[in-house]
Amino acid sequence: MDEDSFSRFYRETARGLQGYIRRTCQDPALAEDILQDSYCRMLRTELPDMDPPRLKAYLYRTASSLLADHWRRLARERLYRTLSHPREAHSDTRPEGVGEAFDGLKPADRALLWLAYVEGFDHREIAQALRLRRGSVRVLLYRSRKRLLRALRPAAAGASS
Repeated sequence: MDEDSFSRFYRETARGLQGYIRRTCQDPALAEDILQDSYCRMLRTELPDMDPPRLKAYLYRTASSLLADHWRRLARERLYRTLSHPREAHSDTRPEGVGEAFDGLKPADRALLWLAYVEGFDHREIAQALRLRRGSVRVLLYRSRKRLLRALRPAAAGASS
């Protein structure tokens, strides 16, 4: 990919990709790192000629893989802390709105919902970006929507009290 093509592609995709990563990981500094690393990996990889939608899906898949690696690393660290320190009590808080309910979802649910409803990806593109079977995306999206709805119900009940 030449410099002009990359610049154009970056301008067309960076804002959306950054929003996806930022909302999914909930850490602006980490989002910047993953955004940069995603583009660097794309440039370092010898890719076959791809049309822009396929290249965009590849970029989102790369970012999703980097996020998954990060979460696995955090899970290992949490497990270590849990095993080496007594578990502390967690406060029971309820989400205040859609944003907080969304933030309370598991990263996989946030990724699915974001790609489908913010980025407007179809099931094929979501499957490519998250390395899922295309047939699984519909069911996984349904389950993610149900979990978001369950997270919102306590907030709605709290607001009416």
